[in-house]
Amino acid sequence: MEPNSVRKFYCWFTALGLLVGLLVALGYYRDEYRPWKDYQRQFIREEIRRATTPDQRLLAESTLLQIQQILLPELNRVDRCTTCHMAVEDPSYGGYPQPLAYHPLHDQHPFDKFGCTVCHRGQGRATTVADAHGNVPHWNEPMLPLKYIQASCGQCHEAADNPAAPELARGQELFETVGCRGCHKLDGVGGNIGPELDRVGARRSPDWLRQHFLEPAAVTPGSGMPPQKFAEPDIDAIVLFMLSQTGERLPGFYGSMKVIPSADEGRRLFQLKGCIGCHSVGGQGGKVGPPLDDVGLRRKPEWMMQHFRDPQSVSPGSVMPRFGFTEAEARALTDFLLHLRDQKVALSIPSLMAPSDRGREVFRKYGCAGCHGPEGAADSRTDLRGRQLHQGRVEEAGASRPARHRRDGSPPAPAAALHARLGQHDQGRRDRRSGGLPFQPEAQGGGPRILRLSSP
Repeated sequence: MEPNSVRKFYCWFTALGLLVGLLVALGYYRDEYRPWKDYQRQFIREEIRRATTPDQRLLAESTLLQIQQILLPELNRVDRCTTCHMAVEDPSYGGYPQPLAYHPLHDQHPFDKFGCTVCHRGQGRATTVADAHGNVPHWNEPMLPLKYIQASCGQCHEAADNPAAPELARGQELFETVGCRGCHKLDGVGGNIGPELDRVGARRSPDWLRQHFLEPAAVTPGSGMPPQKFAEPDIDAIVLFMLSQTGERLPGFYGSMKVIPSADEGRRLFQLKGCIGCHSVGGQGGKVGPPLDDVGLRRKPEWMMQHFRDPQSVSPGSVMPRFGFTEAEARALTDFLLHLRDQKVALSIPSLMAPSDRGREVFRKYGCAGCHGPEGAADSRTDLRGRQLHQGRVEEAGASRPARHRRDGSPPAPAAALHARLGQHDQGRRDRRSGGLPFQPEAQGGGPRILRLSSP
């Protein structure tokens, strides 16, 4: 090749070499000055400034700039949040701005066991702010705003059983009392008019949920759901409860934390396991086992705990089966029995409730308020006050013909299911399929049994 023919490529070789050099320099710069390294340098400078001894200063100066990550194989998560948030476990950083702020209550949820994203959501493997916070396309779990952070408590704990999450409990209470379950199914219970809500917290954002409650047709054209007139604190609470419904079932240790020992949780277990079938409280219940009114005076808590673990070990010959209670469940039941002397606790057992109170509980459980209003008086067409439930039909008191819900004579779902249940029970029989709530229909002459709904 002639020298002149090679010479004409010199300018191209020079330009290409400069471009490669520029790209190498740019790559070095981007790697050396990543945002997370700036945050770590900020932390190191603060540690040096706060050092009070030469050893503390030397330790701070020797801190390496590197990715920090928490491996959580049981949760299938890798969280790198502490790469930027390096002071989360140091209480002396309380009050500092992010990312140097201290994280309170981490002793209850240690980072090496829980990580970060199981509560805060976001993209744990990311190392940039936007990516880590999940505010990017194709990532469906952005970080929860702090005012909704209690929604994550519902993954490991019962919503109504966590004193550290009062807004979550309030949201669940609203969901039940305003009748959402009348149209929507949650955990397999509820109506079929609207979509199931088991995974709504993983599919919808807080803003979408909020707008949907206030003006459903604006985000779901053609929706038959009426606008909900919630006060500001209530709308936040019910949105928070919806966000807790992710459908995620945490394994092992995390799932075992579902029950937080308390008298209320013990009452729920007492009802769920049918203890009143063998034991009596307040003179009502079974006679197979001893009455439980004064068991807190007769037995020590340690004895009751062991009895729930293995009845035979403390009461040889006992016919009580081993229920396989977890330690938390055994503590909750023990706490409940210790409080049985409190009349309010005893009367909260459904089988000891007055008939009107039991009916009110079923009205709440099956979401009847969704059509009939919280007190059974939504409007003139759905007002249940003064009416009778007549084997699946609604009658006016004293009327000769039933006031039918539909033209074909059948009540609308989910009311049909509840009305049918009420017609299936004999005098004094407990309806175990609806959570142990008994009904005592009144016989009227030789006619059908009728359950009256008293006016509020």
